Amino acid sequence: MGWTINCCDAACNQASWAENIVDLIENHRTAEGWIRCAHCGGEGYIEKSFDLQEPGETWEPYLKGIIPLGNPEDVYQPFVFLVSYEHHEAPNDIWFSYYKDTRPIGGRLKLGYGPGGPPVLGVTQVLTMLRTLVQLGCVAEETIVNAVRA
Repeated sequence: MGWTINCCDAACNQASWAENIVDLIENHRTAEGWIRCAHCGGEGYIEKSFDLQEPGETWEPYLKGIIPLGNPEDVYQPFVFLVSYEHHEAPNDIWFSYYKDTRPIGGRLKLGYGPGGPPVLGVTQVLTMLRTLVQLGCVAEETIVNAVRA
């Protein structure tokens, strides 16, 4: 499955393409994790749309960033998308996902949400995600500290 990356910069306004989730994560993000335009290097986003079970309802997220949470040498790679609901807004939701890449051993690349549910994360991976969210400015450190103390 390919990914169309749109540029947020009106002066560039070009789209680029990531061949699959591995290409997207490895080649189309800034060092911090934000999705970037391949043409100008500026902020990018991926627009998605999913039909919901409720008739006529859709979920239309804008994917703004990706936080990988797995060991790079593992086949199973959990990660989260940073999601907003307007392409120009900062992310305010987190979409848990994973991919499994067995192509190096004769298999295939699979993107999913877990067998029967979301990916399984270790406590250290959750802490890494929280640390990265603070570094990216998606949440204030004090908010996390206050939540833990509550």
